[in-house]
Amino acid sequence: MKRPNKHRQLQFFTSNEQLLGTLECPLCLLSQPRSHFPEIISCHHRSCLDCLQQYLKIEISESRVNVACPECCELFHPSDIRMILNNDALMEKYEEFMLRRFLASDPDARWCPAPDCGFGVIASGCATCPKLICERSGCATEFCYHCKQLWHPDQTCSEARKQRDAFMAGIEKHSTSLINSEESDNAEEIKPCPRCGAFILKMNDGSCNRMTCAVCGCQFCWLCMKEITDLHYLSPSGCTFWGKKPWSRKKKILWQVGMLVGAPVGITLIAGIAVPFMMVGIPIYVGRKIHSRCENNKVSKHRRRLAVAGGVVLSIIVSPVLAAVTVGIGVPIMLAYVYGVVPVSLCRSDWCGVTTANGKGVKIEIDEDVASGKVNVTNFYITFGLSTLDRHLK
Repeated sequence: MKRPNKHRQLQFFTSNEQLLGTLECPLCLLSQPRSHFPEIISCHHRSCLDCLQQYLKIEISESRVNVACPECCELFHPSDIRMILNNDALMEKYEEFMLRRFLASDPDARWCPAPDCGFGVIASGCATCPKLICERSGCATEFCYHCKQLWHPDQTCSEARKQRDAFMAGIEKHSTSLINSEESDNAEEIKPCPRCGAFILKMNDGSCNRMTCAVCGCQFCWLCMKEITDLHYLSPSGCTFWGKKPWSRKKKILWQVGMLVGAPVGITLIAGIAVPFMMVGIPIYVGRKIHSRCENNKVSKHRRRLAVAGGVVLSIIVSPVLAAVTVGIGVPIMLAYVYGVVPVSLCRSDWCGVTTANGKGVKIEIDEDVASGKVNVTNFYITFGLSTLDRHLK
């Protein structure tokens, strides 16, 4: 691959023969002169300059910095993005998102939670002294290294989180009461990424709850707002792949107990059905497959019958072995999942829910101002910030 030139200009086809011809853009499907199709480093695909500019503007405005070619999976080189956009403001935003994504991979990176700030620090060695101060001129917001929220000197991170949840629950309750039920069913929600804190918008319509942050690439669950693995929705964590609310604690316990008790019966039943199904189904499937292929190839009737008979006999011999191998491998895997993976995932996720100290469910206390709807998102920050500041001054 040739080394990109930082100051290079658009590389167009310039020969007279090429200028006489035209190309069809695969995005807008319009035929344009070859000179309107810039040459890029990563791949050989060509799209017109207008479509590429619009495509890059949309991707960058939605915080997607790993921009791939519209026709393949090859990523655009930053020099190509600068060349195509030719827009300093967009490039500044692109570089800011790139820097934020890079810093988000550092476990000690923290971002100021103040509105319209976005100042970041690398807070190495601050775990024992978690108080951080934003060094941006005119900000000086104090925030916590552990929970990445406003500083709470007289509270633990868990207590401060419960207070914030109480405020936000009251705000949400008041806002949803101002719209009809049909609109509230499809109301939009905004939540911060659990890793970098970037706000993410999602329709509250019960759609897929597995989210990926466009800024840092964090994969998290929209219901419990925790970073997740591929097993999150396969275990009875209370979070569902689709849905608006997680399971209640009672439902999670009942499901877990039912799975532990009923797993042997269920696995035995599945194995009992799978064995005869495979022993009967495999010969039938093989016979029909051979018959249809012989018909398509116009094989004589005699040869077709011999081929079908041979395939069926061979599959009858092989199917018991396949059934035994399937049961011998599948049953231990299912048992290991039920009695190993599920309990471990539940312990790691702390039941994937928010509970009170006595473990009997969720308890939220809402101030009168919040319940009456006198608090909005802006004065929530002011109220909560001033309260922590007052406690600090005292």
